[in-house]
Amino acid sequence: MPELPEVETVVRELREEICGDIISSVEIFRSNPIVQGDLDMFQEQLCGRKFMDVRRRAKYLIFNLEPKRYLVAHLRMTGKFIVSDPLPEPTKYNRVWFNLESGRQMIFDDIRCFGTLEVYDDLADSKSLQKLGIEPLSKAMTLGYFKKNLGSSKREIKSVLLDQQIIAGLGNIYVSEILFRSRIHPQRSAGSINKREWSLIIKYTKYILQEAIKNNGTTISDFRRVDDKTGAFQQFLQVYDKKEQPCTECGTPIQRIVQQQRSTFFCPECQR
Repeated sequence: MPELPEVETVVRELREEICGDIISSVEIFRSNPIVQGDLDMFQEQLCGRKFMDVRRRAKYLIFNLEPKRYLVAHLRMTGKFIVSDPLPEPTKYNRVWFNLESGRQMIFDDIRCFGTLEVYDDLADSKSLQKLGIEPLSKAMTLGYFKKNLGSSKREIKSVLLDQQIIAGLGNIYVSEILFRSRIHPQRSAGSINKREWSLIIKYTKYILQEAIKNNGTTISDFRRVDDKTGAFQQFLQVYDKKEQPCTECGTPIQRIVQQQRSTFFCPECQR
């Protein structure tokens, strides 16, 4: 699933491509992405609206429209947006076409069809957005926040960092990398993390996310940018998906365990 850097990459590229353009029509080829269910209403609510901005909240894309309205999208496992010249017919995994007055198309493409599209007059009506925790690149990401909310938690630190109601936007790839850089075992309880270690988690969370954004995200399998190119941060990963490969710091083989049905990669020597 695309994580914060991948979504931020898509947001920045879409902002350059579509802001100022107007939706002339919407064509739906599969109803699954339309969460609210009413396909006619979905089309009517968007036609004639101008894209004013594209931004991100956690792993959600938020399209600001004028007259005031919001298109909220989540890519899930394999969703992607492509901006292109008009296609003569939809390709196999095209789910929705947003035809633009400029003559181009913004295409929502999704192989597994888990991605979602919703329309709101007020973002406060989105239950999903209201449940989200702090942004990891924001000033709210502080030592005090973690000590207050997790100081006595018995939950494993890996699952805590993946909890979108605590920190919004982190996923499996980056949490494995953050814990490796911080030299913290992924099965430690959050309540056992001391101030120095929380400071390291904050430091490396911001550093790794910013570096990943600079490299247009990480492509392990499905993630693609708006121009259909891959990200490049996978070249800098140190533990994720590197089972049995030597640790870059000590040479110990990287191990893989499963936590909450997700793979975790770590160095048993560096992350005791």
